[in-house]
Amino acid sequence: MICFSSPAILLKRTDFGDYDLIVSFFSLNRGRISVIAKNAKKSRKRFSGLLEPFTKLDIVCRKSRNNGMPVLQEASMNSSYAGIRGALIETAYASYWTELVHGWLEEFKTQPEIYALLDYSLEALDKRNVCPHAMSIIFQMRFLGLAGFAPHLSSCIGCALPIDNIRANTVVFDLAKGGIVCNGCSAGESRFQKPITKGTAKFLSWIQEYDTDAAMRLRFSGQSQAEAQYILEAFVPYHLGRVPKSLAFLKNLR
Repeated sequence: MICFSSPAILLKRTDFGDYDLIVSFFSLNRGRISVIAKNAKKSRKRFSGLLEPFTKLDIVCRKSRNNGMPVLQEASMNSSYAGIRGALIETAYASYWTELVHGWLEEFKTQPEIYALLDYSLEALDKRNVCPHAMSIIFQMRFLGLAGFAPHLSSCIGCALPIDNIRANTVVFDLAKGGIVCNGCSAGESRFQKPITKGTAKFLSWIQEYDTDAAMRLRFSGQSQAEAQYILEAFVPYHLGRVPKSLAFLKNLR
């Protein structure tokens, strides 16, 4: 009756009837999945303290009798990431990342590199190894690259002029086109265009090129951090098709 077992990070949970929960996980072996946790609200012992946001669990699921949603049979704690839930700003960022993963990725598509990125980022938040604002920039850039939506930053997306050959210090980031354009190619709907310095564009490009450990060693200037944060938190909702609720909360909190 066992359907599968996997390490998995809890993304979202929703009440289902009086006693059950529908739980969305991002699993290592099956990608994003939704399962039903029967009697999870009724029983104090069943899954007690396990089905919390951002927890990394080892889960075992079985097939349902009517070929519906898999049933969560067993769960054991791998990492609780309790340090995140104990701090408001860390909780806000973790909520944004998990909502992004939940809203962007297809179900049942295994994506181990994105799983490793989310796990790495949550652990860094939990251990306070990095500024959460900087970690979010790194997470979003790495996530976009792995998901196939990496912004084009090395040259003008209109005329292909390399960024180093653009004379102006500021370029335009075009949300619709998915990259930078020089001032000569920037005609278009201004609401989809955001100014960005060449230095910040290069900084984001380095994050794309390096692995996550190397990107973590980069040092953000205040201006680069603010610009990168502004650009990414406009670019992600544009291509997701909505503003994540957690991002709206995060912006209000900051």
